[in-house]
Amino acid sequence: MNWTFTQMQLIVVIGLVGGTLGGLLGLGGSVFIIPALTLLFGTNQHLYQAGALVANVFVATAATLRHRHRGTIRKDIVPTMAAAAAVSAVCGVWLSNQIAPKPLAAVFGLFLSYASIAEFIGIVRRREDPEPPPVAGRRTALGVSVGLVGGFASGLLGIGGGALMVPLLRRFGKLSIRQAVASSAAAMIVACSIGAIAKNVSVNDLLDADGTPLSIASSIYLAALLSPSAMLGGAIGASLVYRLPVVAIRAVLSMLLAFAGVRMILTGGGELWIQVRALVGFE
Repeated sequence: MNWTFTQMQLIVVIGLVGGTLGGLLGLGGSVFIIPALTLLFGTNQHLYQAGALVANVFVATAATLRHRHRGTIRKDIVPTMAAAAAVSAVCGVWLSNQIAPKPLAAVFGLFLSYASIAEFIGIVRRREDPEPPPVAGRRTALGVSVGLVGGFASGLLGIGGGALMVPLLRRFGKLSIRQAVASSAAAMIVACSIGAIAKNVSVNDLLDADGTPLSIASSIYLAALLSPSAMLGGAIGASLVYRLPVVAIRAVLSMLLAFAGVRMILTGGGELWIQVRALVGFE
């Protein structure tokens, strides 16, 4: 992929904004990075996911270092959650590699639409954080189940997985928002590292939306442009978790996710519907 200097600057800015939102809201930088790249440069879902997964590792690492000093990482949940997420991330990457770029973009658009609705509902139903349960041994079932869901989504869509792990930890683990965000970030380091390796190793066998073969050199180059600013943004966002009320930011993000989600569904929804019909035997 031949990026112009202006395009490279835009990619760096996308990494910074995505990392900041990822660190602040625990959604993972890819939730912003991938749709932003798609809107600015066109559909190239496999390449964007390969690069964004690498950037997610840096975002999650920067955020985790900040959260560790605050003592909000739940060590009774994170180890099993990270292990389960790593295994399911590989499965998610394998499945994503079986889907053509435009239909995969439509799948990502559906996820963004879900994330937008979930954010909006969370704002409307805003409640005070519950008193988190004490740390007493490992909560294995919770960690495994949340890790499997988040890791699979990470591998399939190239996201950090926090958009699913954070609400699941809050709903079923009764964690506060800060504990859920911090624990999700810690688990993302492992899941995204494994997912990034699996995706980038296989990217040479994939095609972009125009049928042009992709290369690992292009995905690593994209990751190199995204990762430094994304890591800085992750640290900034994680710090802001403890300083800012995030309702207004969540509202703006919800609208952005909805817009990007609809655009990506329109781009590849037709092809996705054809594949689904063929899969279930209608064609």
